[in-house]
Amino acid sequence: MDTFKPPGEMRFAIGNVAENWKRWVQKFNNFMLASEKNSKPENVKIAILLNLLGDECVAIYNTFKKTEGEQLEEVLKCFEEHCNPHQNVVFERYKFFSCKQREGQTFDNYLTQLKTLVTTCDFGDQQESLIRDRIVLGINDSSLQERMLREPSLTLQKAAEFVRAAEASKEQFQSLKGFASSSCVNAVKTSVFKKNYKKDKSSGPTYDCKKCGRNHKKGDCPAYGKTCSKCREKNHFAVGCRKKNIQELEYKNNNSELFIESLSVGQVSINNQVNAESTWYKTIQLRVGDKTTEIKFKLDTGAETDVLSYNMVKHLNVILTKTETVLIAYGNFKIKPMGKVSLECISNDTIMPIEFIIIEKRSTPILGLNACVKLNLIQRISQITIDNKSDVLKMYETVFEGLGKFPGEDYHIELKPNGVPVIHPPRRVPQALQSRLKETLNRLEADKIISKVNKPTDWVQSLVIVEKPNGSLRLCLDPRDLNRVIKREHHLIPSAEDIISRLEGKKLFTVLDLKDGFWQVPLDNESSDLCTFNTPHGLYKFNVLPFGIASAPEVFQKRNERLFGDIDGVEVYFDDIIVTGTDKVTHDAALTEVLKRAEASNIKFNANKLQFRMAEAKYMGQIISDKGIKADPGHIKGIVDMPTPSSKGEVRRLLGMVNFLSKFIPNLSQITASLRELIKQNIEFRWENEHTVAFNRIKELLSCAPVLKVFNGSEKITIQCDSSKDGLGTCLIQNGQPVSFLSRSLTECEKNYAQIEKELLAIVFSFQKYHNLVYGRHVIIQSDHKPLTSIVNKPMSKISSRLQRMLLKLLKYDYEVQYVPGNQMYLADTLSRAFKSDNQIKDDPEMSNMVHSITKYLPMSKSRLTQFKHETDQDKELQTVIKFVKDGWPKVATKNWSRELKQYYKSQSDLHTNEGLLFINDKIVVPNSLRQQMLPLIHEGHFGMEKCKQRAREIMYWHGINRDIETIVSHCEICEKFRRSNTKEPLQPHSVPDRPFEKIGVDIMEFGNLNYLVVMDYYSKWIEVSELVNKTATEVINVLKETFSRYGIPNFVVSDNIPFNSHVYIDFAKTWDFEYKFSSPHHHQSNGQAERGVGIVKTIMRKAKEDNKNHFVGLMEYRNTPISGLNLSPAQLMFSRRLRTKLPVTNKLLNSEVVNNVKGLLTKRQQIQKQFHDRSAKSLSKLNPGDNVRMQNMKNKTWEPAQVISIDKDLRSYTVKSESGKILKRNRKYLIKSHGELNEMSDYSMSDNDNSMPDNVIRSTNGPTQNKCITMNDTNVTTTRSGRICHKPRYLNDYV
Repeated sequence: MDTFKPPGEMRFAIGNVAENWKRWVQKFNNFMLASEKNSKPENVKIAILLNLLGDECVAIYNTFKKTEGEQLEEVLKCFEEHCNPHQNVVFERYKFFSCKQREGQTFDNYLTQLKTLVTTCDFGDQQESLIRDRIVLGINDSSLQERMLREPSLTLQKAAEFVRAAEASKEQFQSLKGFASSSCVNAVKTSVFKKNYKKDKSSGPTYDCKKCGRNHKKGDCPAYGKTCSKCREKNHFAVGCRKKNIQELEYKNNNSELFIESLSVGQVSINNQVNAESTWYKTIQLRVGDKTTEIKFKLDTGAETDVLSYNMVKHLNVILTKTETVLIAYGNFKIKPMGKVSLECISNDTIMPIEFIIIEKRSTPILGLNACVKLNLIQRISQITIDNKSDVLKMYETVFEGLGKFPGEDYHIELKPNGVPVIHPPRRVPQALQSRLKETLNRLEADKIISKVNKPTDWVQSLVIVEKPNGSLRLCLDPRDLNRVIKREHHLIPSAEDIISRLEGKKLFTVLDLKDGFWQVPLDNESSDLCTFNTPHGLYKFNVLPFGIASAPEVFQKRNERLFGDIDGVEVYFDDIIVTGTDKVTHDAALTEVLKRAEASNIKFNANKLQFRMAEAKYMGQIISDKGIKADPGHIKGIVDMPTPSSKGEVRRLLGMVNFLSKFIPNLSQITASLRELIKQNIEFRWENEHTVAFNRIKELLSCAPVLKVFNGSEKITIQCDSSKDGLGTCLIQNGQPVSFLSRSLTECEKNYAQIEKELLAIVFSFQKYHNLVYGRHVIIQSDHKPLTSIVNKPMSKISSRLQRMLLKLLKYDYEVQYVPGNQMYLADTLSRAFKSDNQIKDDPEMSNMVHSITKYLPMSKSRLTQFKHETDQDKELQTVIKFVKDGWPKVATKNWSRELKQYYKSQSDLHTNEGLLFINDKIVVPNSLRQQMLPLIHEGHFGMEKCKQRAREIMYWHGINRDIETIVSHCEICEKFRRSNTKEPLQPHSVPDRPFEKIGVDIMEFGNLNYLVVMDYYSKWIEVSELVNKTATEVINVLKETFSRYGIPNFVVSDNIPFNSHVYIDFAKTWDFEYKFSSPHHHQSNGQAERGVGIVKTIMRKAKEDNKNHFVGLMEYRNTPISGLNLSPAQLMFSRRLRTKLPVTNKLLNSEVVNNVKGLLTKRQQIQKQFHDRSAKSLSKLNPGDNVRMQNMKNKTWEPAQVISIDKDLRSYTVKSESGKILKRNRKYLIKSHGELNEMSDYSMSDNDNSMPDNVIRSTNGPTQNKCITMNDTNVTTTRSGRICHKPRYLNDYV
């Protein structure tokens, strides 16, 4: 009877006491029943109970209130009440609903765990259904979850059966898989056989491929994956393309319908007027005897025969005659006709017999050229009568509509061999333009001007969007980087003298301008890729020659000459074609030939720029007439319209210009004598008649030879241009002699431009007026505004919108800007100040539109805009800047200027004004009074410093904006709270031990609902794994004692805090004489060796479970496997020998062998690890006691206020005080320096039952301290052993 095993001692400090007590009582009752001790007296049964419970329970029993005649049931009830305090149902249910099947945990174990948890949840009748729900939601197998969710009436029993069946089938499958693995050799043989078979197959015969036109082996076609240059489809070359061509028949060698198609040829006149949609189709009546039928024919003037399908005429009972004609379709496919037949064809009043070729396949009936002529469906026109411009536009309507395309091969852009590709990032597009940009891209793509790019390209240009006055968009490239590496064509451009000499004797002139000229030149695929550009909607590329390409003028001239240059009376100058004649007949004949070629070649002209049959026409900047050539009066307009000087300064400027040209003016000193008298100091300025005579004589001399030179296209071209406060002046010079003088006044809008914008406007004005003289030639621009030399080379995105628009107008010209001091700009400076006021000059609508678009797309309301204008007016600093922008900046910054004004001086080339606001590029300059209002708005989204800076840089500017943003972001408490985690710091490795088991790392892991203690040796990497009954310090100590008994006591033990940071463990360390070190809470890297051991063990167990094997085999193999970088196994390092395993091994290898220099190898390995780790690491600044910091909350990853109390020995761990008064230990990684103050909650009192404290305990290294307070002298904070702060009772506050 006494051989029955009694239950063990009851431990109240371990796990769930209530559940443990319940199981212990069950074991006790079974023991009492089995051993027949229930019949004993009550006092004996109580004695047995207390004996089995142990010393801890006896101490608890002594606290109970005892009565005489005490019964066993009463004692058990007292213990039950002690072990079952009032439970929190909400928390118990939380544990139940959070319970999931753990890795490696069997279903039966999981189900038992759920049933245990549900007993304290008070679910009532819903208990089983909730367990069922938890099973469905908590199991690991997602496919099984899906299967159970499909079950309409799922019960707990069914759910358990499903999961058990799945587990069983999975185990069976693993067994089958293990059995089948023995047949893997057959798979290798099969694989080799297949490989050899493929090799034999590839070495087979060759054949003539119809896709590439070459002879090759099967499967080696070079056309596979390539794009056909003819039809743009994949997997064939143009030589094998089956797409239809002009006058070619398409034949499909199958039983489907055969469609014989031909492409349209050039337009011809038709005697009957039909709409454009049916131009090439005509319904013809066929008659055989008394039977007739109507058939719709396609009129194909390129077809040599007439074709009908037999199905269309078989009801006429036609009799076919034999024919030897064979139709050859594209690709050399032959179509054998059924025969031929002659049928009467009736069209309008014409009846003609036509012979048709009859084919068996269904097809579109075709009438060839001869049949069309016989039936009067087409006619040849030998002469065109043109009376006026409208006749031309009507007769050749298609020539003036749509977009044309030059015939011949596509243009290839050749690059210099040393060219380096440049990829520009996409530029931001205002939100208001996004939809219109997408519509424009879609329209251009539909017109095949651009196409989508879905691959990487070496070159990506920037897109420049031009908004026209009507709201439509024009897309341009900024190809300046590409232009630097393009090889020019260097085609000879005809000079004005050459062309004009050939026009001698001509009396009538017509000038044609090609519409969108460059877009009529197609690009090949490689060149099209060079013209790729970036948009917010992806990459696109130009399929045609875009504006701004450096080689475009020569290419355009060459192709135009090739097409029209051989026609008598026709001259070509880039996109302008002049048609001439000695009389109306010769002129109209030449014009007709030009228009016919354009129609046949798909070339388009601009109807709005057509100068038709004129006796005097403007061409190449000259006036051409039957009387000869005369200069354009506009070239001397700047001199003729020069107003009379009204001051000595104006007279000085006039004389300066005249002296500059003195070598071309005879007797100059006599002519200017009276004017020179006027500028003497002691002479009063009084303009008399003699001065007027001299002034008019000077203007007369300057506006004719020998002063004014005739333009010579072979000589160097220089343009001198300048802008004053109210006007523009420009002069075209060759060899130091003027060719043309031009000037004009500025409009009221242009007068508000910044000075740099006025100077660039002068350049634009020059090129617009001299376009016919300078286009396609290199031009040197002389300007006295030095910033222009750098502005014209800046990326478009880096300059203001108005400057962008001006530079876009200059993209098609080849020029360079040279700086010339203002005192040497005699001609342009005088012209820009001496102009005739003209109120008829209107603003450029594109320029005005761009000005409005600046404020139009500012992301601010009207009230905010008004506020900015008002505060800008009140800001003296900005008003000074605006004045300088309008009137011009001083040559040198003065010393008494403020620092901010000096910064604006450095950026003067980027400043401009609009509607009372100051802008730097496209960014508004914020007045000083509004900056503090803007900063919170910039940081309103609580983004980081760089994001806020990027956002602010897009729309606003002030001096020191970066510094102000950094200040407001760094002081933002919300950003501090939710900032990212710190980057990792450089590795601080543990010191390498001298021998095995000198230093170990220990950690607790869970797997399969079981707890394990993992011990890993820092020297040998040997791993010990021991199962734990529970995770208490007592249980861990017992396992460590067992481990130490095998390998000896280590010198150092590294561990986490829980449960090692307890007085029981510290007493154990002191008794067993080893040093201990705890890692910083939540910083597992400081015990990385043990964490690595846990990872290895879990991997071994996970794989062993999957393979239905024991994990001890895997652990043994790990111990016997060489460590990476050492070529020595943990067993060799631990015992100087290998372990015997299931693998066969010789005795020699199992013998002991002393290993030397292990520490050196381990140190080298550690240094390599540190080197790789530190590549992305960054040292954090040291914190000092008293620093205000923020501490990372590891649960929600936020940062909470704290204060540094002290620094630990390892210099990376700090003792800090939280806002609630807790004294915590944290690694530097989880602390950031804060600009805020710590607001301590003085009324906070920590509960003794606070379960959040174990990782925060501050321990004494001398051993346990019972009821002892540790005083932090730095801040007079007193804490208990558990870390709780000692507070003075409130009632003592009344006493001093």
